[in-house]
Amino acid sequence: MSSVNEFTRVEKVYRGTTFVMEEADVATYDKCLKKATKQVQDPVTGQDTDDVDENLLLRLLLRECMIEPKITDLTTLGVRLMRQLERDIRDLHFSVEPTTKPEKGDKSKKDDTPEDDDSPNDEP
Repeated sequence: MSSVNEFTRVEKVYRGTTFVMEEADVATYDKCLKKATKQVQDPVTGQDTDDVDENLLLRLLLRECMIEPKITDLTTLGVRLMRQLERDIRDLHFSVEPTTKPEKGDKSKKDDTPEDDDSPNDEP
């Protein structure tokens, strides 16, 4: 049985190298998000608003979450490989958490699978 404090780890092989990435904790994610966010003025309303540089956020998360190989300078990677690693980091952090059904006879586990309420935001 796994614990809620276990972090998801993925291994992918690209160009003959195994890349191991582990899910960030909330504090690390918040630190990366803060670094990737700047205040900009909305040209229509004149209001200051937060603007997140999503590419920078993914690269910061990648640097924090890459277990091996430990890459300190991401600019040395090829663009195609870098974009794939960014997709992997996005999937690791922003995809839906899988749920499991309780085992038969075990009433202590709750099935928290969301029900389809026909919301327009539901995925097909």
